[in-house]
Amino acid sequence: MAQAAASTCQICTGGPGQHYCQQCDQLFCGSCKLSHLRAKISKNHTFLSGPNINKEEKLLCTEHKESFLFYCRDCETPVCKICTVEKHSRHLMTDLTRSTVQLRSELSKNIDAKVTTSKLSLSKIEKETKAYREEVKAVIKTITEEGNYWKNLIDTKVDSFVRLVQNEEQKALQNMSALLKIYRGVFENYQQWQKNIKEMESIEDTLLLQKLRKLKVDVGNIDLKQIPKGRLCHTQFKSIQAQK
Repeated sequence: MAQAAASTCQICTGGPGQHYCQQCDQLFCGSCKLSHLRAKISKNHTFLSGPNINKEEKLLCTEHKESFLFYCRDCETPVCKICTVEKHSRHLMTDLTRSTVQLRSELSKNIDAKVTTSKLSLSKIEKETKAYREEVKAVIKTITEEGNYWKNLIDTKVDSFVRLVQNEEQKALQNMSALLKIYRGVFENYQQWQKNIKEMESIEDTLLLQKLRKLKVDVGNIDLKQIPKGRLCHTQFKSIQAQK
């Protein structure tokens, strides 16, 4: 865990420990820091400087309890200086700090690229969603307009047929009324003739014959129209249906 910096350099134990080496996990004075960076093995080490330095908890090699100094590219794992000799002697090694910086840079670039791709994808999805909704609205509008057109057309056609049926009904009722009037008149004539024939029973034969002949002529002159079979307006309905 974080702890306060030691008051003295952990190398010479004389100067103030104001420089912390992140790779070695040690405090250096200014002079020891310069010497440390001149060494080939530690020239790339990084320092934290200041009067109040908090050292971070470091992970150590579980086998040797040493700080990790290198990164094995073959095994893709950090190793301490002892591991480089014992287990990774022929492996490709790189400085741990440099590998970390490189990995962080690569990861940052990869994430940035994916963020850019994600933004483009989100923008594309939003545009396609908007375009799709507009298409749906257009289709619904077309369907509604088409439905209203056919509805109005059907309503107009229905009203036209209803009026046609009503007109034919009036004609048929007028014809039936006229026919009914004719048959009532004929019926009344027949009743009167029946009465006359009975009254003629007492008339002398010669006179009776003349009256019967005249009556025969009158009966023969009546031309009754034949009443249509079934409904009187059946023909009119068939005519209307043929117009559909």
